[in-house]
Amino acid sequence: MQKVRLRRLPVTSPPIPDGGGRIQSPAGELAQIVNGGTYRFLAYLEFRPDAARPRGNHYHAHKTETLYVISGRLRAVFRDLDSGERTELTIEAGDAVTVEPRCAHVYFALAHSQAVELADTPYDPGDTHPCDVVGGG
Repeated sequence: MQKVRLRRLPVTSPPIPDGGGRIQSPAGELAQIVNGGTYRFLAYLEFRPDAARPRGNHYHAHKTETLYVISGRLRAVFRDLDSGERTELTIEAGDAVTVEPRCAHVYFALAHSQAVELADTPYDPGDTHPCDVVGGG
């Protein structure tokens, strides 16, 4: 799907490659998700498998966002509103998924999970449009 890009950040040793990577050390993990660019939004998200509702079920008309999974596993469903194409991915710790505008998305927790979301534009509540990704509405 053209509007969704998944990167599995490799576990590596210094120096971290240009595309990002993860270093495991006795002190803990360091994950370089991006290096360069201008980011104006960063949020921490928690996903609970026992939650009554998944996260998402919306799209953005203008915002491109990247979700980096810190821990856990998620079932992610995406639907391109222009082409109608739909794809489903299982994403887990170390994965970064970038979602472009007009791509509806929803995340279901398969395990307790933590992630950060970043974007190069500030949060705009007017750019979040509800959309039933799985049901098609």
